[in-house]
Amino acid sequence: MSKVEKQPFSKTMTEIKNVFLDTFLTKNIVLVQAIGITPILAAGVTLQKGVVLTLCTAAVLLPASLFMSLFGDKLPTWVRAPIYSVGAALILLGAAVLLDRSVSNELYASLYVFLPLTAVNTLVSYRAGGFSVSHVPVVALTDAIASSLGFGLVICVVSALREMASFGTLWGETLNFAIVLPEAALPYAAFLLLGFMAAFLQWIQSVIARRENASVRLNG
Repeated sequence: MSKVEKQPFSKTMTEIKNVFLDTFLTKNIVLVQAIGITPILAAGVTLQKGVVLTLCTAAVLLPASLFMSLFGDKLPTWVRAPIYSVGAALILLGAAVLLDRSVSNELYASLYVFLPLTAVNTLVSYRAGGFSVSHVPVVALTDAIASSLGFGLVICVVSALREMASFGTLWGETLNFAIVLPEAALPYAAFLLLGFMAAFLQWIQSVIARRENASVRLNG
C-alpha cells in the first residue's frame, strides 16, 4: 500500500480562488483537457439535459473527491476506482429515481442510458482518483466544484445552442426560429461547437497574456 503525501496548502481565500479559477477556466476540464466529452456529444442536445447531467456529475464528484482526499492515501491504488465507482452508482441510482418520480419521466427516459455512465465518467476518475488523493479536503472540494461548474458551463452552452438550432426551442419553450437545422442534434455539431469554444478560450488567454506582458514592459 502506497501512502500519498499531502501537499502543503495555506487555507487562505486567495489560494482557494486561484485553485478555483485555474480549474474552472484556465485548465477547463473539457475545453483544455478534453475530459468528459462523451455525455456532451451524445446527450447534450437540450438545455434541460445539460443541467441534469451537470447536477448528476456534481452529485458524484463532490462526495467522491472528499472521500478520496480523506481516505484515498490509506487505500491501495487498485481498490480506489472500484470504491468511488460503486459509490457513484448508488448516488446516481437515487438521482435516477428522483428524476423519474419527481421531475420528469420523459426526461428520465431520454437520459437513463447516460446516467449510469456518469458513474464511470473519466472526469470523476481523473479528478477524484488523481487530484483529490494528494490534496487536503478544502482544496479537493474547491477543485470538484470548479470541475463540475466548468463541465456544466460547457455542456449547458453546447446543449442550449443545439436545442435552439435543432428544435427552435430553449428549455422546451418555442423561439419561433425561421430556420431549424435538425443536423445540429448530431454529434459532429457538438464537436464543432467544442472546437470553437476551445479556440475562443485560447484567444482570450492569449489576449490577457499579451496585455499582462505589455503592462510589465511599461512598468519596467
